[in-house]
Amino acid sequence: MKRIYITLLSISLCISATAQQSLSVSEALEICLANNLQLKYQAKQVQISENNNNWANAGRSPKVEVNLSNISGVRKSNNPANLFLPEVLSYDNNTSGGIDMSLVLFNGGLIKYNKANLELLDEQAKLNLKISIEDLTEQLMLAYYQILLVEEQQVVLGNVKQLSKDRLDFQELKREYGAASTFDVLQAKDAYLNDSISTVQLDNQLLALYNNLKLIMGVYGSDMTFSLSDKLETIIPLLEKDALEERMLANNTELLNLRLSDEIRANAINIEKASLKPSIGLGLGLNGSLGNNYVDANIPNTNDLIGSIMSTDINPFLGFTASYTIFDGGVRKTRISNAEIQYNANKDLLRNAEQRVSTQFDNTYLQMQSNVRIVEMSEQQLKNAAQNIDIAKDRFENGLISSFDYRSIQLAYLNASQRLLEARFELVNSQIGLLNLTGGLYSMN
Repeated sequence: MKRIYITLLSISLCISATAQQSLSVSEALEICLANNLQLKYQAKQVQISENNNNWANAGRSPKVEVNLSNISGVRKSNNPANLFLPEVLSYDNNTSGGIDMSLVLFNGGLIKYNKANLELLDEQAKLNLKISIEDLTEQLMLAYYQILLVEEQQVVLGNVKQLSKDRLDFQELKREYGAASTFDVLQAKDAYLNDSISTVQLDNQLLALYNNLKLIMGVYGSDMTFSLSDKLETIIPLLEKDALEERMLANNTELLNLRLSDEIRANAINIEKASLKPSIGLGLGLNGSLGNNYVDANIPNTNDLIGSIMSTDINPFLGFTASYTIFDGGVRKTRISNAEIQYNANKDLLRNAEQRVSTQFDNTYLQMQSNVRIVEMSEQQLKNAAQNIDIAKDRFENGLISSFDYRSIQLAYLNASQRLLEARFELVNSQIGLLNLTGGLYSMN
């Protein structure tokens, strides 16, 4: 399996509180990969699975143990029946130790299956990391493009607000010359205030969206400010549905995870079946002891002090062990049966996921096609609204239409602009969804 690594990038983020850093989607993703705490957690899980994936944990390596013990004591005996040494005082110091090695020679292939399981778990940890990257990339891209949406909405609203201000100034000028009433001025001022309120609301919304983007990037709480350099436009070519669907079935991370789980379940059956076979092991080693006994007594005939008595004992050994379970009340068969049932249950989950993901893909692709048409029609609608507002401005200043009609045309232009921006955002949103379904978000990194 292709190995997945995350290199924490060394990105310089030392900018002043007032300076703005130009930020593209790819640059934001680099910062996110380097700082996001959830991603760091998943990367550490991959390190743990890599550390566990070895033959020693599978049970192939021999087990070697060294033991050492020391016992010291004082012993006093008084035995009148012992004519030679009726009273003895002795000091004992005994040291014993050994080295033992045990090695499994055969256990029904359990070692092989354990190693296969460790490799599958390693792959699963890396796939989970990839899933986290994809999910995080989707969150970041949506947060990024939502900011672009609101910023462009600000531009549109700013233009409408300026038209409202021009209308208010024009009405106040007309009132000075007696050509407009206070009612006309109040209507113009009300429209200008409504646009000003909407501007404040968009400003607050934009600050919240930037905070959300910084949270996803892992730099929340810093005084950094950004100027987004990408545009709210199509991010992938409109590929044919069949090519995208084929890519989805081959690369969708949810399906890949279930297929990997399928392999783990199949290997679990082999692990349980290994318990039906005998186990043979080899054991070898060396045991020994060293004793030092000091006897504080004299030899009766010579009256010499007995003193220290040294003793040694060395015992090498080699042995084989074999075990086979004859009867366990059906416990092993039950475990095998449960493993097979779980394997078949996972097959059902996989088929269900394939159907669900395919349906989600069909709906998302259909939505993307609809969004393409909506964008085209919204662009034409905005073009018409822009031409209409230019004509209406001249007619209003020449007194050919009322202020109510002029305001209605302004609102129509504002609504057409908003619909176009939202249509572009929804198109990008559906394309991001397709990328995630087809496993394309990770390949973009």
